[in-house]
Amino acid sequence: MYYKRKLLIALLAVGTVGGYAMGFSSMRHHMRRHCERRDRQEQRFEQHVAKACVEAARESMDPK
Repeated sequence: MYYKRKLLIALLAVGTVGGYAMGFSSMRHHMRRHCERRDRQEQRFEQHVAKACVEAARESMDPK
């Protein structure tokens, strides 16, 4: 009876640690995807701003 209880406690402890490890791994994975998406959005915005600046500079240099 004593060994069954020890085995049950050990299995529950291993399950708890494994559950937390899976949770942290999942959070890390989702955070990495979020950061990559944010980087792409920033890059698109920077390209848009650069394009707008180039067009504004060209328009200011055109004599009308």
